[in-house]
Amino acid sequence: MGQHLLNDVWEKTLYSGIKTKPWESADFEVVGELKVPRLGLSRIVLNSVSGEAMAWGVGTLDPDVSKQSPIILAGHRDTHMEFMSQLHVGDRMSFQLADGSLKSYEIVRSMVLNTPELQLADQLKGQRPLILTTCWPFNATHSGPERYVLIGQETT
Repeated sequence: MGQHLLNDVWEKTLYSGIKTKPWESADFEVVGELKVPRLGLSRIVLNSVSGEAMAWGVGTLDPDVSKQSPIILAGHRDTHMEFMSQLHVGDRMSFQLADGSLKSYEIVRSMVLNTPELQLADQLKGQRPLILTTCWPFNATHSGPERYVLIGQETT
């Protein structure tokens, strides 16, 4: 039911351009949609990485995804970001914002880091990368300090 509400609010947001909560008590709004064509999947993106938001979907570390800073998306490795284990350098993704704008990305780098250490490579400066992150290792039973990170470079 919750995923249906998120999808419904996303469609309304695209139509109206107004970010909306999927239900009144939610501590998040729907701000975008991530698609991975090779896997045939899409994920609604929320403007928060709060405990409640991440229970329902993928969140963004910066609630204002319309800024020109990198877009960093995070989610749990065993639910909404489980698909990251199937992605590789060269895979393509797209990210659509609430204003209807759509950007395409190609994964150019994967890495495992200790949180919260992330330095963007010099070759990505001046661009707006799409960064996906989740806990590592994928099959762990307890959370730890390591994060799996994929960096997507905007394509034309």
